[in-house]
Amino acid sequence: MMRAMVLWMAVLLLAGCANTPKRDLEVERLRATLAALDKDPALASLAPAERLQARQAVDALEMAGKSERAARQYVAERRLEIARVAAQAELARDRLQQLERERDRILLEATRRDAERNRAEAERLRLQSLARAEEAARALEEARAARVESELSSAEAEAARRLAEAQAAEAELAKREAELAAAAAESLRLQLQALSARREARGQVMTLSGDAFNVGQASLRPEARANLARVVEFVQAAGQAPVLIEGHTDDRGSANLNQVLSQRRAEAVRQALIEEGVDPGRLTAVGLGEDHPVADNATAEGRARNRRVDIIVLDRPSAQE
Repeated sequence: MMRAMVLWMAVLLLAGCANTPKRDLEVERLRATLAALDKDPALASLAPAERLQARQAVDALEMAGKSERAARQYVAERRLEIARVAAQAELARDRLQQLERERDRILLEATRRDAERNRAEAERLRLQSLARAEEAARALEEARAARVESELSSAEAEAARRLAEAQAAEAELAKREAELAAAAAESLRLQLQALSARREARGQVMTLSGDAFNVGQASLRPEARANLARVVEFVQAAGQAPVLIEGHTDDRGSANLNQVLSQRRAEAVRQALIEEGVDPGRLTAVGLGEDHPVADNATAEGRARNRRVDIIVLDRPSAQE
């Protein structure tokens, strides 16, 4: 009896460990880097748009599946670097403005001293010693103005260099994002062309993955809409059998929003099939939200499997029924 209880407790312990979500160390590192930038006293309030893009890129990395993780990580790291460089560029611009104000103050002071010098020159015979002192003071102010002008030129050159670096990084990032989008489109096309049906209790089932939709949206991606031939062939091969289209989501977000999103995605697939010539009377679209997962929502891969639309060709009831 005691041995059986020990074995049962060991099984429960292993099951608990298996359900513990794995930490994503890369995401944590990137979030820590972003937090450090936010806490930097000199840069904390600068480049808010670039920070937002960096935060969105880290969020996208956390949501990414295995196939696009490396590319998403590269995008997130570049976005973080751009946010840092943009903040430093803004700091340099602020310093530039401070130097410009100092230069204006010095030039104004020099102008005032010039006026005093002119008055002193008019009384040169009486105030010759004072005029010499004023001339020396003017020379000193001009030297200070020249020094500030030199610092201003250096600051302008540094700001231009940092801006060029940021623009080059942005161009490289845009190129990588375009390559990533093209690769994702090709992957989705191949995935749709390789779709196959499986037998379930209700009938034959074919599944569209969440990759067929834009993130958080209900519309089919153009490359998915252009490659539905396998799905149309699957549905049309069943004659006039009824077809149920079920939308599903992962558990991220509220249950109400997930319900609405799953319904809209199911309806988008139904409309696409109608446009391909399928009889609308055969098609029923329902959204089931997050209530019917096929994998563990604790992992990115599990959530990706749960974001799907199932097309089910229902078995016709028998004559006895």
